[in-house]
Amino acid sequence: MRSKLFLYVFSILFITSLYAQEKKSFANIQEVFEFTKSNNLTFQNAALQVELAKLTKKTAVINTINPKIPTSYQAIDNQNQQVSFLPGQAFGLPAGTFKQVTIGQQYVATFSIQPQFDILNLATIAQIKSAKLNEQLIENQNKINQQNLFEKINGVYFNILALNAQKEIVASNIEIATKILTITTNKFNEGLARKQEVNEAEVNLINLKDKMQQIEYTLQIQHQTLGLFFENKILPSLSQSITDFEKSTKNSTIKNELLVENTSILYQIAKQDLKSIRLQQLPVVSFISSYNWQNLSNDNFYATNSNRVNFNYVGLKVNYDLPTNVQKHTAVHSKSIQLKIAEFNTEHSKKENENRNNQLLIETEKAIAQLENLKKIVELKEDSYQKNNNQYIENILPLDKLLISQNDLIMSQLNVISALATIGFNQTKIEIYNGN
Repeated sequence: MRSKLFLYVFSILFITSLYAQEKKSFANIQEVFEFTKSNNLTFQNAALQVELAKLTKKTAVINTINPKIPTSYQAIDNQNQQVSFLPGQAFGLPAGTFKQVTIGQQYVATFSIQPQFDILNLATIAQIKSAKLNEQLIENQNKINQQNLFEKINGVYFNILALNAQKEIVASNIEIATKILTITTNKFNEGLARKQEVNEAEVNLINLKDKMQQIEYTLQIQHQTLGLFFENKILPSLSQSITDFEKSTKNSTIKNELLVENTSILYQIAKQDLKSIRLQQLPVVSFISSYNWQNLSNDNFYATNSNRVNFNYVGLKVNYDLPTNVQKHTAVHSKSIQLKIAEFNTEHSKKENENRNNQLLIETEKAIAQLENLKKIVELKEDSYQKNNNQYIENILPLDKLLISQNDLIMSQLNVISALATIGFNQTKIEIYNGN
């Protein structure tokens, strides 16, 4: 009983949430793209990634001087101080004797500040350019992610347009199948047709109704998929018709260089990394300093009769790792190999990109050319069906021939829809590549 009540409450909440969603209609795919930019989390993530890249660049600039201010404080109670043995003669004792002396204070408090920074570190200076290249890479990758996202939307969008058109075709053919069943049933009642023909006419109608149900279920799935691109904030619907693409024209060029730019930036980063590793072999010149305040006493910490001592220094320091570091030599060799791989990838990417763009143009041109032939086939199939239908009514043509003719007509109509969807999808894909 409780489980049934839970399911009932869950169903009500689910249905309520669906109705609570705003319904929004889109007239074209550009409107879908613009709405996606405002609502899809991919674009928010992209902005955060750019912000991180800028932060990395700022950090690289500061690291060129690598400022440090180590600060420490310590309070030491020398409970058992070290004893030193000094020559006794210094204290008026016989030669060869020693005086036991405790040197130092029991209570020592020290506060120390040691400002330092690099004056010349060529390796960290080279990292600035690496950070700038990384920022370019992130921005370019975000453009690629947007392109990929829009391509997915493009596929779903034209699936919905094609399904809407298929639904219209199947709906009109359900009416035709219903009329065929009525005619066949009347013929059977008049003794002019067999029961098997009535059954076949009914099976034909059932198949079309089943096809309609499958289209409607698939449409629901596609609409949910489209809604997910908006983070399920709305219930989307499309008002555009697939027939809008009947007068499509050929595209001449595609400006899709994002993947090439991506591999090119990766090559530049590998080149800069190699330079940075080589510069790490050079000495680093730094400014160093130390400022210390000390309080000394044998009575207690900070006693009234304690001694206060200040001491400090400033200077330059040169750090140099002698060329015996195996890891650094290995890193240089490894980066040299990676640089060569990046160079090969860049060259291959240019050829692959050119080939992909040309294929897309050819596929679009092929679909446009095929559309004209498919439309002519629809006209011929429709003419054949009308003539076969008239002959069936006049008892000249058997039912199976008429049903075959109807199914041929449906297939030819669906082929036109498929070609239009391909044309629209490819042309929109070209627009996405061209940045429109």
